[in-house]
Amino acid sequence: MESLLEKSFECLREKQCRSYLDRLGLEYPRHLDREFLDRLVRRHLEVIPFENLTQVVCHKTVSMDLEQIYEKIVLGRRGGYCFELNSLFLGLVRGLGYKGYPVACRVLRRPGLRVPTHRANVVCLGEEEYFCDVGFGGIACLRGARMDCSTVTETEFGSFFFQPEYKGWLNLWHIPNGEEKSVAAKIMMVAQIPSAPIDFAAANAAMCGEDSIFTQGVMVQRMTQWGPFSIDGDQYTSRGPEGKKVVQISSDRELETILKDVFGIELPQKV
Repeated sequence: MESLLEKSFECLREKQCRSYLDRLGLEYPRHLDREFLDRLVRRHLEVIPFENLTQVVCHKTVSMDLEQIYEKIVLGRRGGYCFELNSLFLGLVRGLGYKGYPVACRVLRRPGLRVPTHRANVVCLGEEEYFCDVGFGGIACLRGARMDCSTVTETEFGSFFFQPEYKGWLNLWHIPNGEEKSVAAKIMMVAQIPSAPIDFAAANAAMCGEDSIFTQGVMVQRMTQWGPFSIDGDQYTSRGPEGKKVVQISSDRELETILKDVFGIELPQKV
């Protein structure tokens, strides 16, 4: 019997899961294993962009209602940010039959301790737990990352591992390719206990406020085989065999073209 907390976790219906998988270019799975979970994480990061256009262009607070998120991202072929993308992703994995739950995270980009303003998910495979984050506008782990503090999860864009912080919290670290563990960067602090989706309401409202980083300029990111393609304000960064290229976006028309051609997004109507 599910607890009251478990009942609050997102879960999509089978028809919605099938449409979601179509959006990702994946077939309905025969087996719910680690391999398919990793494929889900990777395809999500490659297909569905991290973006803040609802806040910046529409000047609206992002909805945390699962049905509205589904309509926006799956049917409307938009992207979103952590409170949308990771909510929808948990709805998908639980709808498929995986066990999982949401977790609060503290992003550690700047010195000092801040309130948790990021949401991710933990997916359970037997006794093993995997950290899955498809909604972080930064360094992304293209697989589920083991949370046992003794395993390093390797990807083509570096390795990820956890270390204890304090009771109930772990630190997620990233090691760039070709570097030693001694130069690892601490990305975020991750809670080891579940949150309810409603627990993120205050953080979502704050991240949509006028002082939030998410309302200051356009932010878009999508992973590719070469690394992340992104828009940060008026700068567009692409990558290829010859390395990274940064160009300045000079007009709204140019922005619309990049959003459509690179990220598959139609610019939403301004208000």
